[in-house]
Amino acid sequence: MPSPTSPQPGTVAQFRAIIWHSLDNGLLDTALFTAERLVAYDTKSADAVHLFALCLFRDAQYRQAEALTKNWLKHVGCAYIYAQCCLKLGGGKENCGISALEGCKRSWSSSTGWNHHTDTDRKSLPDAAAIQCMIGKLWHALGDTKKAVDAYVAAVKVNPFLWEAFTGLCNTGVNLRVNNIFKQSQEMIEYCKVMPGQANTAGASAEETVNRSRHATENYQNDPFTSTTQNRDRSDLSYNNHPSFFNRLNEGTGSASHIETPTAQSSGSGPHDFLAANGVNDKPPPVRKTRAAAADPATRKLTSRSTRDNNAEMRRPNPEPSVPAAPARRSTRLNTLKFGSKLGTAERETRLAAKEREREQKKRAASARMRTNLVGSVAMGKEKEKDRGSSEDVNVRGNPTSRHRPSSLNTACDSLRQHKRKEPPESSLTRVAKKQMSDVTSKTLHAPLPPAKPQTDKSREEAQLCLLDMYKKFGNGYYSLNRYHCPEALQAFNALPASQRDTPRIQCLMGKAYYEMAQYKEAEQLFVKVRQLDQVRTEDMEVFSTILWHQRKDVDLSYLAHELIALDRSSPESWCVLGNCFSLQRDHDQALKCFKRATQLNPKLAYAFTLQGHEHVSNEEYEKALVSYRNAVAADNRHYNAWYGLGKVYEKMGKYEVAEKHFRTAAKINPTNAVLVCCVGMVLEKMKDFDGALVQYNNAVNMSPKSSLSRFKKARILMSMHKYHEALQELIILKDLSPNEATVHFSLGRLYKSLRDKGLAIKHLTIALNLDPKAGHLIKDVIENLDEDDNYSVEDSEVYKLLDGDQ
Repeated sequence: MPSPTSPQPGTVAQFRAIIWHSLDNGLLDTALFTAERLVAYDTKSADAVHLFALCLFRDAQYRQAEALTKNWLKHVGCAYIYAQCCLKLGGGKENCGISALEGCKRSWSSSTGWNHHTDTDRKSLPDAAAIQCMIGKLWHALGDTKKAVDAYVAAVKVNPFLWEAFTGLCNTGVNLRVNNIFKQSQEMIEYCKVMPGQANTAGASAEETVNRSRHATENYQNDPFTSTTQNRDRSDLSYNNHPSFFNRLNEGTGSASHIETPTAQSSGSGPHDFLAANGVNDKPPPVRKTRAAAADPATRKLTSRSTRDNNAEMRRPNPEPSVPAAPARRSTRLNTLKFGSKLGTAERETRLAAKEREREQKKRAASARMRTNLVGSVAMGKEKEKDRGSSEDVNVRGNPTSRHRPSSLNTACDSLRQHKRKEPPESSLTRVAKKQMSDVTSKTLHAPLPPAKPQTDKSREEAQLCLLDMYKKFGNGYYSLNRYHCPEALQAFNALPASQRDTPRIQCLMGKAYYEMAQYKEAEQLFVKVRQLDQVRTEDMEVFSTILWHQRKDVDLSYLAHELIALDRSSPESWCVLGNCFSLQRDHDQALKCFKRATQLNPKLAYAFTLQGHEHVSNEEYEKALVSYRNAVAADNRHYNAWYGLGKVYEKMGKYEVAEKHFRTAAKINPTNAVLVCCVGMVLEKMKDFDGALVQYNNAVNMSPKSSLSRFKKARILMSMHKYHEALQELIILKDLSPNEATVHFSLGRLYKSLRDKGLAIKHLTIALNLDPKAGHLIKDVIENLDEDDNYSVEDSEVYKLLDGDQ
């Protein structure tokens, strides 16, 4: 059969349904095959190209997807796939991705995808928040932090739940107010607004609401009242006058947003109450009656009769409790006729006539009672008649216009008029009152109804606020950790519910916080827990291996490396762990091979480049180390370890000014790390700037009072400046912090020698000799020369090496 000349919408829809089904179920081969068929069938459709490109992108065929979408960049979906491919491929293509997205900005700048994605529905095209996030990633990859920040901010303003946009914003290093990010956007606020009587306002639970939304289509087709309820004219009194009929139509729906809200009802009544109370007494506008009659001949016939009956009811006084049963029966009859009654026409007419006679009898009885009350009212005199004029008007308004009066009532009225003064006849007064009341009723009915004000759906609002509060805690913790405010980060994470806190991602973040504070035991405990929660996780395991490296736990580190390599050899984190294992065994060449493999698998993993640089420093290959550290900075310019490595290399090369610059950059990124501040002080000390070095050491001690390195450096610079008593205070504190450090006791021995206290000098020098026999020749030389002046200088190379040691 030859193919049609133009694509058929039904065939295209079937193609797309197969493709989406395949994508949702991970059947990429089927999706790719069908998408290619769709493009061949509908060659001019950008939507078909977008769907094919999406399949290619999910199958990691980035170059094919880029080439396919390059000529369809006016389509938002194609431009978005093209930008994603540019980000994945790198190599300067990020600019092309940004240009593609900016070129079709008119198509997506005002789009929003908030609440458009459910378990059953989706939007195939990205919204403004997703595209702004992608632009931020592209600018960040190009190193333009300012434009990246602008794009990320625009994304989180539209959708604060975009975690990628928030973390990208944190990774730029910009100062944030996290509490101002995780709050309701304008779209979220509008989503919470519903019309009065809409879903969830009738006491429906959240589960019932979800079930109704999922089965809305089936309910619409199966419910015989749906179309009638929406299409029936509101002027039909047989519909409006009966709350029982109205309630049956809306039973279980929980939605009445299509009902017009009246204005004449008291503030304490809802829409249902108004329809039940006011529809009986008011005559409908003639225009609406005509429209209803023109829509349905059967309805026109019944509506006209109902209108006449209702006019009669409007002119009678307030009936007894048993009287309102007639309207309810009339509603039942209307319901039967409208919805498929199988009675014959003659039988219906017979029943209608019987009911009409029954109503006429009740009307006559009510009219007789009303006239009796009216006679009694007239007999009470003219003055009382004026006082109760409003009540008389109401009664008169309900007086029917029947022309047949009982003879006994006429006689009583004639005899009464003979004893009264001359006054307007009763019939005139009744007609005037009726006319006034009719005018008021007509004005009330024809008055324009004000638009109903939307109300806030509490369940939707509570759900949004609950999620925003949780995201706010996550955000505060992540932002504090990103700024290396580790105690604040731990406090934020601990404020989370236990079920959220005891997840692998959060446990890893908490472990990183302890690691940055050099509390390796606590960090190790958390990572061990992560291994128990997720035994196949490789992400963040390079940090765990570094923690084990610092604690010199070679057995645990070897076991971790063996597990991860056996689990996933294509994971760059696994190769980092193996490299740390070889580094701990001082096999630097094998470690370098592992770290190089990790950088090949993920060129954006800055920590792998940094570890590679550390191994080059151990091999005294300073030029190669500089290359590795620079690659790390290129991958992540906020990776302070790489800046620290550059500073150490330049320090070893004697370029102290350049080293100071890199150390200060690292300290600016991580201002809470006392080691980085000490490094700045060490460089200043070598540059003979002792006062500047002392300031840096004081800052480091204030940051970390328990830092042995900071106090040791401070004590040594004080000894160089001949401030022995201040240095003695620092060394005494340091001795309590590190009682088994030979350098501390050696420094104390030399200090007591300078203070002419030979006994304490010999004591601490002897302890240092026992702790470090390798430096025995230096320690013995100091002991033998106790009587000579000790000109302490940091330029003494042998002493400097001993004191500097592994600090």
